[in-house]
Amino acid sequence: MENTMAFSIKKRLKSTQAALDGFPWKLATILYTLSWGWSLLRPNTLYWDDWAYIFDKPKSYLNQIFVDTGLPPWRALIDQELIAIGFWTIPVLTFLFFFVSSVALYLVLKTVNILDQSQKTLITLIFLLAPVNHSRIALVMFGYTTSFFLFFIAWAILVSHKQKLSFLLATVLFFWSFMTHSFLFFYLLPFCHFALMNTKTLKIKNWNKTFVVELVSLASLPFTYYILRSNYWPPIKAYEDYHKLTFDGFRRGLIFLAAGSALAFTISQISRSRSKLTKSRTVAIIAWSVFAWGLFPYFVNQSLVNTVSIFAFRADYGTRHLLLTPLGIGLIVASIAMMIPFSVQKKLTATILVSLTFVNAFFGTQYLLDSYKKDQLTELFRETELINSSSDLIFVDDTKLFNGRFSTYRNTELLGLVSLADKSVKSISGKSTCDDIKSGYEIRLNSEKNYTSALLSRDLGLYFEIKEC
Repeated sequence: MENTMAFSIKKRLKSTQAALDGFPWKLATILYTLSWGWSLLRPNTLYWDDWAYIFDKPKSYLNQIFVDTGLPPWRALIDQELIAIGFWTIPVLTFLFFFVSSVALYLVLKTVNILDQSQKTLITLIFLLAPVNHSRIALVMFGYTTSFFLFFIAWAILVSHKQKLSFLLATVLFFWSFMTHSFLFFYLLPFCHFALMNTKTLKIKNWNKTFVVELVSLASLPFTYYILRSNYWPPIKAYEDYHKLTFDGFRRGLIFLAAGSALAFTISQISRSRSKLTKSRTVAIIAWSVFAWGLFPYFVNQSLVNTVSIFAFRADYGTRHLLLTPLGIGLIVASIAMMIPFSVQKKLTATILVSLTFVNAFFGTQYLLDSYKKDQLTELFRETELINSSSDLIFVDDTKLFNGRFSTYRNTELLGLVSLADKSVKSISGKSTCDDIKSGYEIRLNSEKNYTSALLSRDLGLYFEIKEC
């Protein structure tokens, strides 16, 4: 019995090793750590909405907020237990989840015959390093991270394993991932992938009952989720418009999808090799479609009000709306590589990977400085006599270079830092001006240090300039 079990485990390990053959473990680990390892340096820091929904709140508060917005009752159950253990647990798991998601994507790409090994490797690396969704640094974003992880694990299981138990596991994980509602749209990709894989090997007249049941089961998943949400966890009145679909957003998303696909088709015509023309054209159109489809739900619910916000360098926490774009970005880069001479491809690939790592490292140091800034700002609040329970304050931040993706401090974040300084204020706002209050003070935050000096010394040289409104 023991020998049989040992043989079975050994066989499974060999099968897994064979499936992952070709995954760029060393390069992926090094570049990913350089890009995102900064999040592990000060993992107990709170950012953005963490101050509104986690700081000084009871454990169940976070999940209740999400349920009120129309998300399922299990949306933050895991999050709140992790937070109770320690804030650091979420940054660590976030780091691991995105890496494992890239491994899952590689397994998905192994089943795509139109791509060769070098293209699959490139797409996987771009997927891992694309400088989007830096909002993952906030603890409240862990639900997005979990959905992302579950979705790609489910996709890999769905297309890599034929057993009924594997299919059932994939459907459960897909359904779980729908707690981030944009995955209800993105689910079209694994569904079509599964359908195409199976219909290629089966003529319609030979479709067996099992495949039909599986196809219908998969197709019904998002509709089942929507029906259950409508009946059992609808949003409260205050949040009815939170995930509302709009016609104007639908139109904008459709134009973005169609225009980009047409442009991709046109560009693909310049491919030098006629034999590669059809293949590069197909990949280019699929690439843009996947990229645009990842943005489509965010266009539809007006989270993305224009195309400029997609590429904004000073993105604040809006990068969460780019959650589903890494696969499309990887495919776009791969389609470009297919259109250029092979001798140039290696240099292009190296340049892109180094550039993405550098961009991520820069944004990473911003978040690192932001974590130090919060400590030093708290000390400034403690030392400034003007800050007291009768003060109305306008907070002007001239040191946004030290904020992750040049973000703006929310009022809840400022109130939290004032509270940590053992003080209180009548009001404080980082998004108002003196014109918005009858009387009070403007406190302008400045620094004596440049970026490099602040990073090397970890002392930001912060000081206030105060004037009466």
